[in-house]
Amino acid sequence: MVACVITAILGVVTVLAGIGRHAGYNVAAALLTLLTALFGYRAWDLANHRRLEEIQRAQLLARLRQLSAADVRIAAVPSEEAVRFARELLDVFVEAGWPAQGVYRASQEDAGDNELSLAVNDREYPPDEANGLVLALSEFGLLTTKSTSARLARAGALELLVGRRGT
Repeated sequence: MVACVITAILGVVTVLAGIGRHAGYNVAAALLTLLTALFGYRAWDLANHRRLEEIQRAQLLARLRQLSAADVRIAAVPSEEAVRFARELLDVFVEAGWPAQGVYRASQEDAGDNELSLAVNDREYPPDEANGLVLALSEFGLLTTKSTSARLARAGALELLVGRRGT
């Protein structure tokens, strides 16, 4: 975002300095305007799309390998960004040796306002794996709310639901 502002200011300065001078100033101003647009798009992309950075992915993978594995069903709301992030999470779970399945379609109503939600079959007696998983995800900045889901066949099964990214 800072690069976007800097190139915009340089573009304006170049236009003002180039008034009545060489045509090269206009070319430079046009190039700076294009850079401003590119930096702006990149800033928007980083601000609006969740992704696991390499270090975050590696640490989460190591942490999941320390926990007891449970059946995990991963679902996402119909949003390109949510589905992409759910696939990243699925890859980490599978690589960690968890019996994970997904990515299934969920409705926005299922997710509510939550970006990430972990559902269990019985909220009164959640499996130990659920508590460990919520803690592990929160250690890496993936704040997860707890909920219940009737779609889970077994009492020990878990469903990780990826909702839309909050703004």
